[in-house]
Amino acid sequence: MKLSFRGISYNHDPMTIETSNTEVEGTYRGVHWKNHPYAKSRHSHGNKQMTYRGIHYVEN
Repeated sequence: MKLSFRGISYNHDPMTIETSNTEVEGTYRGVHWKNHPYAKSRHSHGNKQMTYRGIHYVEN
């Protein structure tokens, strides 16, 4: 792909990154943890009613 920035032309060849659908696990401060990189967060239980400086809004 040919690009230009401030009058200087250059070629850009984007890298392709291969992904894998595996679990990630490790140890942090002596506690073993495991996480699936594409799993949905367990903490999202719908919309939350929030307030910031007296203004009410909904967080998804």
